[in-house]
Amino acid sequence: MEDTPPPSVPPSSPPPPVYPPPTPKPPTPKMVKCKNKYYPSCYANQHACPASCPESCQVDCVSCKPVCKCDKPGAVCQDPRFIGGDGITFYFHGKKDKDFCLVSDPEFHINAHFIGRRNENMKRDFTWVQSIGILYGTHKISVAALKTSTWDDSIDRLALQFNDEPIFLPESDGASWKSETVRKTSITRISNTNEVVIDVENVVTITAKIVPITEHESRVHNYGITSDDCFAHLELGFKFVSLSDEVNGVLGQTYKKDYVSKVKMGVLMPIMGGDRKFAASGLFNADCSVARFQANEEQSDIFKASMNLELPSLNCNSGIYGRGVVCKR
Repeated sequence: MEDTPPPSVPPSSPPPPVYPPPTPKPPTPKMVKCKNKYYPSCYANQHACPASCPESCQVDCVSCKPVCKCDKPGAVCQDPRFIGGDGITFYFHGKKDKDFCLVSDPEFHINAHFIGRRNENMKRDFTWVQSIGILYGTHKISVAALKTSTWDDSIDRLALQFNDEPIFLPESDGASWKSETVRKTSITRISNTNEVVIDVENVVTITAKIVPITEHESRVHNYGITSDDCFAHLELGFKFVSLSDEVNGVLGQTYKKDYVSKVKMGVLMPIMGGDRKFAASGLFNADCSVARFQANEEQSDIFKASMNLELPSLNCNSGIYGRGVVCKR
């Protein structure tokens, strides 16, 4: 009996090659243009944003060059990176899911709500500003970035409220809302979606833009952003019309005439401390330990309205510090 040959065993195929995940590409620079008609040689000319801020820049119509919005005094961007009124750059990380006082003055108060992720290898959270609450007189405004997983800049993720009532703006550049209160307030889109200017007359002008944490940023900075939440947040620019010598807050203090920065200069990330000093109990609570806000604008508005009446028999004067008004017949 002949031996049966063993069945042939097909040669084992080599394992499929393992390729590293593709490196996320930096975002394509956004195209921007000068919108000021008073500079005709630059007006409407398009420019690509610089590599350092490919998605967040504006054209300086005077020099006709694109500049990063986050590189000017009054800017609050990124993890949060501040540029103070003194021109010095610093970081204030705060804590995720907490509120902090950015600016507090007798005339107005601004808090910020921070969102973030805990980094197990560090003693702090990665944080970003998700919303701001603005108090002036007896009024309040909120500007917030809505939570979203996958970012699409053509979809508006902006939430606006005035005195707890939602504001809905048409999705078109230039669309605006105006309050009819004595102190005029307006909110205007400067892009079709996700970017507005808030103006409180004779107090403050704020630019607010919603941006995500991109896959490229997460990889470079090791943020650990997952597909369920891109941590949409606000990039802010503040321009103050007038501030008192009492102004305080993380950003506000840097506008004092005698302010001396306490951050350590010459390091890669100069950090401003003071979490407890600037902590607030809510977005609209002016109760941080350095709060200076006085909600008395309603009385001031009544007085301003009365001054429009013809009352020649009254002689009104304020005290030496301008804190009150005395009228005599």
